[in-house]
Amino acid sequence: MELIGNTPEESAYHEAGHIVIAAGVGLDLRPAGIILFETHTVAGGIACYWEDAELEPVLKALRAGQQAQLKQFSSSEIRGGQCDVKAFFAALKELQIHRHGEMWQQISNEVAGLLSKHWPAVVEVATALLCQDSRLIDTTDTKYLSPEEVILAKSKKQLVAADIVVTLDRHEIPARIRE
Repeated sequence: MELIGNTPEESAYHEAGHIVIAAGVGLDLRPAGIILFETHTVAGGIACYWEDAELEPVLKALRAGQQAQLKQFSSSEIRGGQCDVKAFFAALKELQIHRHGEMWQQISNEVAGLLSKHWPAVVEVATALLCQDSRLIDTTDTKYLSPEEVILAKSKKQLVAADIVVTLDRHEIPARIRE
């Protein structure tokens, strides 16, 4: 998570994309749900889901953030997705999967289809996140932020997994929360 370049709206769609597709491909959600950290005009966030499953669902959840952001804001700054791109290729390298470009394209195509199918859920989750009241950053947030980001972040909005599951259920996306 980096507090660079993205507006709160762009970040909300980015994180909503991650969480909706994570649930849609069977990854368990963490109770924290989505946390959006804000400065005055720039935001960054984290979608909290478990990444201890098979590789392909995790790769889809990783790709979904940037793709959802660009689907809603086609001329959006994409620097906020650099961490996701690095994580995507690091996972491929760690598992010694070759043909990285082909895997990137395959996963990207599959995620585009999933986002089209689940787009109303992404919009609803992003909107719900943006409607949350802003709260001050507290000591529990330091596990998500670097020391530099703790200094920069002024407030946060959070949509807990229990609320996300209710939304996903309305869209017939099964979701589980795991502690």
